[in-house]
Amino acid sequence: MIMKKLLFIMMAMLTFAFQGLQAQAPMKIVTNHPDFKIKVKRCAASGKTVVIDLILTNEGATDVEEISGCGGCGGSEAYDNDGNIYQGYAIKVRVANRQDYSCHGSGEFKIPVDVPMRYSILIENVPASTESIARLSLILNCNKWGLNGDKRVKISNIPISRD
Repeated sequence: MIMKKLLFIMMAMLTFAFQGLQAQAPMKIVTNHPDFKIKVKRCAASGKTVVIDLILTNEGATDVEEISGCGGCGGSEAYDNDGNIYQGYAIKVRVANRQDYSCHGSGEFKIPVDVPMRYSILIENVPASTESIARLSLILNCNKWGLNGDKRVKISNIPISRD
């Protein structure tokens, strides 16, 4: 009887430990070019709005003069850990300190070598119960790096901080 209880307790502990590891999967970032690096600076929610601030860096030998990003109306999309998808008007983007977010895109900008560039994504109508963005699939167009709608930037497992 004691062995059965001990075995049951050990199985329960292993199950909870596995679920904890599974819930805290590491963030993964795929840019599709070795000279293009991205860091997630923050992912914060207020109400049903989530803002993700990225830092884009060009680690190549020359400046990238023409790069542009697409919002949800341009094909970028996000999925949350609750199984919801965000597309179209729900996803807006903004470069650096430009004033307005746009669901159509960021417009062209440049990334000088070794100069960080802020790129922000705004996702609307995210439920308060959502804990993370399971996958963010961004379209960043850059002929020099061969990036387009077929080669998307993908970021997985972005935890959302809430007040």
